[in-house]
Amino acid sequence: MDRIIVCCTGDGVTGGPELLHQLVHQLRILRHQAYIAYYPFDQQFSCPEAYQGYDVPQTSFLDLPNVFIIVPETATRFLKHLKHAKAAVWWLSVDNYFCVQRQSRLTDLIMRYKTLVSHRLPLRSLHKFTHFSQSQYASEFLAKYGINSMPLTDYLGKAHLESRDIKSSRLNIVVYNPKKGAKQTIRLREANPDIEFIPIQNMTSYQVAELLSRAKIYMDFGHHPGKDRPPREAALAGCCVITGRQGSAKYFADVSIPDEFKLDDTTESYISSFRPLVQKIFSDFDEYSTRFELYRDKIRQEPIIFCQQVESIFGHGVYNSWE
Repeated sequence: MDRIIVCCTGDGVTGGPELLHQLVHQLRILRHQAYIAYYPFDQQFSCPEAYQGYDVPQTSFLDLPNVFIIVPETATRFLKHLKHAKAAVWWLSVDNYFCVQRQSRLTDLIMRYKTLVSHRLPLRSLHKFTHFSQSQYASEFLAKYGINSMPLTDYLGKAHLESRDIKSSRLNIVVYNPKKGAKQTIRLREANPDIEFIPIQNMTSYQVAELLSRAKIYMDFGHHPGKDRPPREAALAGCCVITGRQGSAKYFADVSIPDEFKLDDTTESYISSFRPLVQKIFSDFDEYSTRFELYRDKIRQEPIIFCQQVESIFGHGVYNSWE
């Protein structure tokens, strides 16, 4: 294999695209000829400013012998007509493969049908490719369809890995991402008008990290399509984290927090359980914060684990396990 090409949506600045850049960067550290190919392939893109610290030279999408192509699960359509190159699907999420948000069953059914008809290869067509899974959620999902996968996780960017004073003076505020679990968030805010909720929006990575370093709680009732970064960013910034139990959040391997901080948002009980939990954290933050040390330790180890996984899968230089 002469070249590894990692496909990434152009101008995307979210957790998924950063992870794709991280892979190219690590492969090049291991002396592989690794490149990124931004899609749509008929357009020109520059590396986003947020990722210019990574070593990620660009190339075109090439269907040639001795080329190994890696696509996220949302881009399986590019593998449909491959004749020469070998390829892998990297499952950064499960729900995004079907374009579901778990906020409306009807909308999810419609999007699942439309997406698989026009934008994704069906699962039955993916067995011939190699598969990597970013989460335990993805690994178990693939296993149900008889698809074996290798773990290839990720790690947080520099802005969030920097050391912070976890038990510094903090505010009685609940930080949340308005794009995640909107229906649940609205109901919790309406039921608790005296609690201050602050949304994360229109902020740089460093501004998000600074806000989280002042808050006592980060909540995330989203659908957790993969091992999401926001809960990890919040925990490392010193927040106590409250989540639902959807997607990867139901797996301790993916969201390694005690069960008492995971509320079942598929029932009405999460609304009545939320307030007393928040009040306990607000009143005794230092004690509750210690319950997240295991999670924080795991997050700090993620860069090392990711490097080990890449080396184990691809090896060094021109030699690798695919040949």
